[in-house]
Amino acid sequence: VALREVSDNIAHDLKTPLACIIGSLEIYERSKEKLTLERKNILINTALQEAYRLDSFITNILDMAKLESGTVKLKKEVCIMELLLEDCLISLGQRLSKCKVSIKAVPSPFPVTTDPLLLMRAICIVLDNAAKYGPLHPAIGVEYEKVGAQVVIRIEDNGQGILQSRTEEIFSKYARFAIQDYKHSGTGLGLPICREIMRLLGGTVTVANLAGNKGTVFTLAFPA
Repeated sequence: VALREVSDNIAHDLKTPLACIIGSLEIYERSKEKLTLERKNILINTALQEAYRLDSFITNILDMAKLESGTVKLKKEVCIMELLLEDCLISLGQRLSKCKVSIKAVPSPFPVTTDPLLLMRAICIVLDNAAKYGPLHPAIGVEYEKVGAQVVIRIEDNGQGILQSRTEEIFSKYARFAIQDYKHSGTGLGLPICREIMRLLGGTVTVANLAGNKGTVFTLAFPA
């Protein structure tokens, strides 16, 4: 992707939510005396959701810059996977409000030694994508277990799946290749950031389609 095209895409994706925030708040400010309570709530909620989206864009850009510069250092500590995953769901909050999410440990919850903040970031990216590109009522299943000396986390969704020839392409910076991708604003940096984080943790992230193309499964693996 040409640098000019990348810059244009990023500028567009930053300006779009900002314009929506400004527009919603301007309507609210000019007409708040006449607006119904329902309309006021819609305008405020729209501005809030776009503010979250803008924050996500900026965070992704800054994260990629830090990762590429090599300034991110691991801070490992013992953590409980079940609690870490629950923190991921809490941090995504409104983004997962329409999703049915289930968490399953095989055979039971266990502690791991890793950088919890970086691991949470990687997991949240996958969960956010599952919610963003899923159907009207996304269903997300999270399963984790120890396999030898590794922890393996599988995150399944019930979306449309990914073309087999492009399962690697989605981890490339600024990659958007499906028509429906353009219905969702974004820098295209989420999954590349996820892969770089897993590399720092000494692990990997891969994606595959579920049987019958009834969704995808992302597999994150890292040393326990």
